[in-house]
Amino acid sequence: MTWPSAVRLALQERRGEQVYNANCVSCHLGPTGGTIEDDPPRHNANGHTWHHPDCALRRMVREGSAGISEIGRSAVPMQPFKDRLSPEDIDALLAYIKTWWLPWQRQAQATFTQEMCFEGSA
Repeated sequence: MTWPSAVRLALQERRGEQVYNANCVSCHLGPTGGTIEDDPPRHNANGHTWHHPDCALRRMVREGSAGISEIGRSAVPMQPFKDRLSPEDIDALLAYIKTWWLPWQRQAQATFTQEMCFEGSA
């Protein structure tokens, strides 16, 4: 990673922290604690967010959980954020929560994204 791209990523992660704290922390809590069984799920290394490719995560943030049939029904349905967060905000949000994952989780999730997300599906 070049210096300018590292700076861009750091700024994106900082923006993502602001977006997360303003929109997500009240339900999903913070970077530590929790288990894979939490509902709503934790986004840290103890949760299962890293099991999903970026295109699925972006869709969940945009559309919420209603109408996404491939997920189990949550006791706490997620609201859509498409009217509140820009695509850039969503990308920043994802960059930020990835900082909470272990290196092998980031690598596995990057592989899922590469294999499952196609141009136009994110």
